[in-house]
Amino acid sequence: ADSFRVLQENPPGFAVWLEVEMTAVRALIDRLRQVGVRVSYTAVLVRAAGLALVRNPELHQLLAGTRRLRPARVDIGLSVGNEAAAAPVMQLLDVPGKPLLELAAEIERRAPEVRAEDTRTLAKLRRWGFLIPTGWLRRLILRALFSSLRFRKLFGSLQITVLPSVDIVASGVCGTTAVLAMGRVAERVVAREGRPAVRLMATLCCTGDHKVWDGQRVGRLLGEIARILESDELAREVPSHQAEVATHLPLERAG
Repeated sequence: ADSFRVLQENPPGFAVWLEVEMTAVRALIDRLRQVGVRVSYTAVLVRAAGLALVRNPELHQLLAGTRRLRPARVDIGLSVGNEAAAAPVMQLLDVPGKPLLELAAEIERRAPEVRAEDTRTLAKLRRWGFLIPTGWLRRLILRALFSSLRFRKLFGSLQITVLPSVDIVASGVCGTTAVLAMGRVAERVVAREGRPAVRLMATLCCTGDHKVWDGQRVGRLLGEIARILESDELAREVPSHQAEVATHLPLERAG
């Protein structure tokens, strides 16, 4: 609660929504599942966002107090659902330097570890929280942490979350420069060539710090993410032959 209260002192300055078609992503996921490889929508979104940030370097910044940092690599923080209201964040290093399948394997492998560590941290806070009994003192410590560039770097240049609905993100808070959320992937009726058509769609929502990002740049970033998701760019990263897939992937077999 104290963390949210501190972050709400500097609320997001904008919110931008974009609808994106996920047909190509679904086809890629299905193709990989046929050879026993699991890849999630989350991993695909993280990979696409990392590539889009590299192509929009002016957005790759962190602010902490009055200091600005332009990191040498694109790290992304991924929210991992757990028992607390504040989801723990998995730090994914150098996302553009990791092919999709390597990134998917890392997320699947580390998610249980991140949840377990968060559970241990919560247990420690419940046990030792009485040592800092007053809210104003806890918030003072948290403000000092969020003013540290080293602490900010733990959340990456961009934080990503996948939710059933993205509406809540627009009024939320973020420990990074911006938060990118994706809603539930589902079939919807959309206009295609002047006619109604059923397509697999998802809503992207980006909120962030207006001191670094603005609507025009965010629109360009989301447009690049949508282009990656709707094209075959990520599919080209994946070996097409089943034997090549089995050879190149460090992923666990499904089932």
